[in-house]
Amino acid sequence: MGFKFTVILVSACFFVLRSAPLVFAADPGKPFLEAGSDHFRVRFSMESERGTAQTVLGRAEAFYIKVADDIGYSRYEDFWTWDHRVVITMYPDQYAYARFTGSPSWSKGFASRDTRVFKEHTIVSYDGQENFLDEVLPHEIAHLMLWDYIGAGSTSRMPVWFEEGVAQLQEREKSQKVFEAMRPLVLRHGYIPFPSFEGMTITGENDAQKVSLFYAQSLSIVLFLIQKYGKDAFYRLCAELRNGRSFEPALARAYPSAFGSLDALEGRWVRYFEEQ
Repeated sequence: MGFKFTVILVSACFFVLRSAPLVFAADPGKPFLEAGSDHFRVRFSMESERGTAQTVLGRAEAFYIKVADDIGYSRYEDFWTWDHRVVITMYPDQYAYARFTGSPSWSKGFASRDTRVFKEHTIVSYDGQENFLDEVLPHEIAHLMLWDYIGAGSTSRMPVWFEEGVAQLQEREKSQKVFEAMRPLVLRHGYIPFPSFEGMTITGENDAQKVSLFYAQSLSIVLFLIQKYGKDAFYRLCAELRNGRSFEPALARAYPSAFGSLDALEGRWVRYFEEQ
């Protein structure tokens, strides 16, 4: 692609159910220890990691509030309580995480909800990551909250890029870096054209450069929507998706005077970079 991104990558959850059966143990037969808060439970491998687990719980509770505000879900405090708390499973290292989840080498974590493999809302990652608290954890919390807010059929109504863009909003200091990285690429039309981008996923993708561009472009479009048109319009877009509309009709209703199609969105997104 001729362009290198320096953004930090985290994975979505979509490839997980295609991998080998998963187990919740750092090694076979060894159960996880656990600590809990109002909306989360953390599973970890050794007693010496309990302090880290408590830190994770504190940050998770703060992100719970922030994500709800970012997508316009002000009543979210009534969810994820008691037996419905989200489980955060921390493997001791990247090797154990990859071994037991089958995740690609670029993956830092993923989220999943109430499936055949995971019987609960869960976030799976590993200990020792420098950016776990500021990037991986809020990113995966955002996935789960967005799915719950949009409701049944959310993953069929939301393009993967939109979901990943919203999740990346939570990653500290990433937005400015991505905007700066994308601008020269957009100006020379080196981005992924929207007709291809619209239905694109990163399921099973092992090309880290391609994944980087997908993530960066996803975040830049969500940032454009918020920075150019404000949070109220973005709240309306999320609410239209929640009401059952597919993405393009939801976009047209949320931004009636701006764009009624993805083609129009692409044009205004490119123009926004040209004007910076």
